[in-house]
Amino acid sequence: MTPCASGPCAASGASVIVATCYNSSIVSKSPEELEEIAVFPLATVLFPGAILPLHIFEDRYKQMMRYAIENGGLFGLSYRSDASIGEETPPEIGSVGCVAKIHAVMPLDEGKMNIISTGVVRYRILSLQQAEPFLMARVEPFTDDLEPGADLNRIFNEMSEMCKEFLEAAQALDESGSVVGQELPEDPEAFSLLVSSALPIDNDAKQTLLEITSTRLRLSRLRHYVSSALSDFTRKIKMQERAKGNGHGRIDA
Repeated sequence: MTPCASGPCAASGASVIVATCYNSSIVSKSPEELEEIAVFPLATVLFPGAILPLHIFEDRYKQMMRYAIENGGLFGLSYRSDASIGEETPPEIGSVGCVAKIHAVMPLDEGKMNIISTGVVRYRILSLQQAEPFLMARVEPFTDDLEPGADLNRIFNEMSEMCKEFLEAAQALDESGSVVGQELPEDPEAFSLLVSSALPIDNDAKQTLLEITSTRLRLSRLRHYVSSALSDFTRKIKMQERAKGNGHGRIDA
């Protein structure tokens, strides 16, 4: 199964679900205290702070989400590039995923449902506890390693303006997905993870950023990605502006 069969739900649809179907009865457990969790292998990468809309239609995942809703509103999402409908693709021991917290549920016919969740904290798979009727795993939540504050703050301050420009440009092009409209964290680790979620890069590269345990290193990697994306987005914005004036997207000499 993939989100909404072929990709994440549209942002507009997500906002409607949150506004009309918020399930206030979901009381979340503390993710940092998790030891065992239902795990959803999926061909997407979830970061802490990012929004994840899902359309649930496979029987095993309908059962999984009911279990999650009844047990603290949390489930794990583990990236598998080969995840597909009807296939068993358990994550590898030691692999990194992200705990998702369910915020809203829209029940549909035949037990199907639309769900809005957000990434909360990363985890490592310690062991697989069961595979049926859905996957359960023992996990270890983790955050980035502690690093010298002065040096980290310097890199963060250097990067923050560029990242904000990137997100503004992405929003102007409607390409920043679920990050649009979110208040950016002031914590360097949370900031770097949220910006990583909005990058127009492949999932394998995003998974690498998710697995990094050094905020400094992640920010350094972001410098290249954000600079490249900002340049591309700025060019697209200029083409759009010129198209409004001359009827096409060509940049005249």
